Amino acid sequence: MGVKSANLTIRVMTYNIHHAEGMDGKINLDRIANLINSYRANFVGLQEVDRHANRSNNLDMVLELARLTGMYWAFGKNLELNNGDYGNAILSSYPILDQKNRNYKMVKSSERRGLLQVLAKFENKEIVFMNTHIDHCIDDTESITNAEEIKESINSHGNRPVIVCGDFNKTPESPMIKEMELDLTNVSNFDDQPFLTYPSSNPETQIDHIFTSKDWKIHSVEIPQSLASDHLPLVAEISLNE
Repeated sequence: MGVKSANLTIRVMTYNIHHAEGMDGKINLDRIANLINSYRANFVGLQEVDRHANRSNNLDMVLELARLTGMYWAFGKNLELNNGDYGNAILSSYPILDQKNRNYKMVKSSERRGLLQVLAKFENKEIVFMNTHIDHCIDDTESITNAEEIKESINSHGNRPVIVCGDFNKTPESPMIKEMELDLTNVSNFDDQPFLTYPSSNPETQIDHIFTSKDWKIHSVEIPQSLASDHLPLVAEISLNE
């Protein structure tokens, strides 16, 4: 699969990598990169990414993953952790023209969370790819506020095609996910089957999601199987409506 230039088809992945610590307790970036490469993802949203943190052998995870996949990269720092940085990352097959990280307003959140946004040059178009990790401790009121902040950020990019992905820590029937679906397409609604992403060893629920603006068509959605993290990735093949 991969890029099909004739109809502008791409593959998108969202993956909470748990600072590359697999279910075997070992930190291994190679198996994360191998999974991305094997699915030929063009845009990847990564959550729980460490840079130079003691707990993960001081690795610069986003730089190393960019090297292993041959992709462009962006990083959004949300907090300092173990003498390093911690946050979200984006890998892109296409040149990144601009990037910014928006910190959510904190009400009851246990830790700082953010929305990483990149503007990428895709064929002759500019598209917006966003990646986030919502706090699992917050109630529906605060998570819906986060959803509204995501929509504000989308609107700030004008009419460009948009993809939003991440670990939302919310199940498909939750108020926040329903709020996102008011304006965006949830790729998981492509099929009647559930797309269970957590925990990776015995998936019971879906808390990882991909949303698109209405100008994208969904072709397929799948869950790669891997024990490289405590989450499973979610992958969607989509194309721009012409």
